[in-house]
Amino acid sequence: MIKDVLSYLYINAKVMAKEGKFISLTRWDDLWGCTSPAEVASLLEGTDYFPYLAEGATHEAKELENSILEAFSALAREISDIMPKGAWPIREYLLRRWDVMNLRTIMRGIHGDLRREEIVESLVEGGELDFAFLKGLIEAEGMDGFVALLTRTPYNALTEGLAGYHALHNLFFLEALLDKIFWAELLAKVMKSKSVKEFREFIQVCTETHNLKMILRAKNEGLSLEDVGPFLISECALTRRITAAFDEEEVSGLISLLEDTIYFEPLLSAQTEYERTGSVFPFETALDNLVAQKAEDIRRKKPFGPGPLIGFITSKEAEVKGLLAVVRSTEVNLDRETIRATVTR
Repeated sequence: MIKDVLSYLYINAKVMAKEGKFISLTRWDDLWGCTSPAEVASLLEGTDYFPYLAEGATHEAKELENSILEAFSALAREISDIMPKGAWPIREYLLRRWDVMNLRTIMRGIHGDLRREEIVESLVEGGELDFAFLKGLIEAEGMDGFVALLTRTPYNALTEGLAGYHALHNLFFLEALLDKIFWAELLAKVMKSKSVKEFREFIQVCTETHNLKMILRAKNEGLSLEDVGPFLISECALTRRITAAFDEEEVSGLISLLEDTIYFEPLLSAQTEYERTGSVFPFETALDNLVAQKAEDIRRKKPFGPGPLIGFITSKEAEVKGLLAVVRSTEVNLDRETIRATVTR
């Protein structure tokens, strides 16, 4: 116990200091009202993002997005370098998220026939895959060539999504599989590990949330269980309970099956908005908030172990997600309340 506390002393002190630089609620209120990248950039002055703002960030939303992501990537690398040895699952989670993001960027570039330079400019260094290797993937001959180059990586299972991709020319088959690979492999590793018990609980919630999002979206769009099954993480017992009733129940019926779980109340509270809009976005937002709450619970229960680190990472991810939502909204003339609704806090 004492050894565990001591190993996290330094990194916890670092992340607690960095939490003091989170964007304040007052500044968020101003950000929600921004209508241009220049306004957003000006409000980032004095934050950890400001030193990373490229010259074009005040004019182009895409440039500003990349600057925000580069700042977060640099922070992730800084934090991962000082993690204690026993926190290796947290380090893997933090770094591999960048690999997934970059692979998704490359897939979308290939799918959209973008120029090589455009794709490279959208990549962000920070993951476990070598950056030169990522650039090499862009040179692949089509999607088949891209997937073939991943044979010796954890993402070689993307080959299973090629048939669906080619049949409908739809990236869903590859993107959904990419997310499954990330969560399934991480879940398998933390379940075998004796270290960081609290992080194991966090990843279990993340994987169950991933499955619930897939199931609710499939049900809402009239897909069959066979359509969505390949993208679900089968190791989740909760998922088996719901999929057994997938064909018989409507969305409300599936939610009722979760009554004795932590997912029931958040999904139930979002059901009215779902019925009003016909969109599963309220459910997805409720589940994202639940993940954030799980991290906050761990922070409180394990204040001298990995709790502050897990809480910090999740809070920072939410802040970055919110900033990106604000930046993207400046291009589509959304009103203040709509912008605010897209931000998970």
